[in-house]
Amino acid sequence: MKYNAKQPNHIIDSRINLINREDNAYPRGKKIFRVSKFILYLLIILIIAFSVFSYQVLFTTNSITDVFSGKINIFKQLNTLAGESGRLAGESEDRINILLLGMGGAGHEGPYLTDTMIIASIQPSTKKVGMLSVPRDLLTEIPGFGWWKVNNANAFGEQKDPGNGGELAKQVLEKTFDIPIHYFVRIDFAGFETIIDDLGGIKVLVDTGFTDYQYPTNDYKYQVVSYESGWQTMDGDEALKFARSRHGNNGQGSDFARSKRQQKIIEAIKKRVFSYRFLLSPRKITKLSQKLAKHLRTDFEPWEIVKLAKLFEKIDTENIITKVLDDSPEGLLYANIVNEAYVLQPRGDDYLQIQYLAKNIFRGEQTLSEKQIVTVEIHNGTEISGLASQNSQELKLLGYRIMKIGNAPEQNQEKTEVYKLSNKVRIEEIQFLESKFKTSVKGSDIPDWVAEMAAPDLDFFIILGRDANTTKS
Repeated sequence: MKYNAKQPNHIIDSRINLINREDNAYPRGKKIFRVSKFILYLLIILIIAFSVFSYQVLFTTNSITDVFSGKINIFKQLNTLAGESGRLAGESEDRINILLLGMGGAGHEGPYLTDTMIIASIQPSTKKVGMLSVPRDLLTEIPGFGWWKVNNANAFGEQKDPGNGGELAKQVLEKTFDIPIHYFVRIDFAGFETIIDDLGGIKVLVDTGFTDYQYPTNDYKYQVVSYESGWQTMDGDEALKFARSRHGNNGQGSDFARSKRQQKIIEAIKKRVFSYRFLLSPRKITKLSQKLAKHLRTDFEPWEIVKLAKLFEKIDTENIITKVLDDSPEGLLYANIVNEAYVLQPRGDDYLQIQYLAKNIFRGEQTLSEKQIVTVEIHNGTEISGLASQNSQELKLLGYRIMKIGNAPEQNQEKTEVYKLSNKVRIEEIQFLESKFKTSVKGSDIPDWVAEMAAPDLDFFIILGRDANTTKS
């Protein structure tokens, strides 16, 4: 890693394979128009709607006439099937993690790049939902491709296995946040407004009327949108603008106001989907299911969707826990330029804090104390170039804070050695490092040069041997 002499704040790193295309370029004053995260809140509702028709056709012996004449109680049968089926992945641990992906789709530049990524977590015991919004520019490792922006994971997955890019995205997010991702749901937004229209529009109570003179267009310009107070019937275009507006007057320009409007849209669509007027209309359900089949991909099994439907009926969508990773003064990320590309990286250059936030989203704990952070120094005891850097990146993704990397005084080390220098570390950390480096962690007989070189209060000092070269053929 080195710094660009002409632009000293820009980093050149040969390990990071960012390509030179518009997606990775620094914005340079243009505000990127991104799909609001609220849209993905609706995905679970939409796959439930899609499951209703599929369930009646695939899992019952009832005739379509009986189903849509009102003789069959759809909710009763949904509950019966869900009760007879197995448990959802993660349900036994009281946390179901679903990766929600939004992409442009056909006709858009970079159609498989995911502009929106959210980890939705459901806690069955409390019926709570937590949403962690992951920025597209977060720098992370994509297996088989190197270090890229996280929004490339789905696109690379599509290259390897068309139609299943979500699987690679799941794998990347699992490693980055050190939590299991049980399912994914991916939607392209090309037909989203049409889907809302196919529901017949939604009725929304606008508490405070407002005008937004800076609502962005797709060509980086602005348009004016306005809403009057009172009950309004909105089509897809109006509903999305109502929820996504960021610069409304009358106090409607704040994130809090926007969040409240998004909740109104969610509730309105939920009511429309679960209304008997919709559920007993074969034409509407068929039309919606056809649209969803074109624009939505998921690895949920049909019975799991039914199970999720039963669970989601009891969830209070007005009290969703939302966390956003950003580079604000209080945020856990910072902006950087690497290989001429704009990226976001974790503060401290390790993933420990964002992993802690993801793991504890239901506990309200956002940051680790310094006493809980495990610190490591890594020194290369071999002639293998880049060995310390390679291992430091791996440990960063595993949540360790790397205080320093460098070369050991001698480069003839065959076996890796790990020294424990503090008493605060847990036995689990020792066991993991022993397993990873295939050695025994030493807490005594520490060489003098290690004690002199180690930073104050350091937890582990690692001297890499040739056995740590995981890239050798």
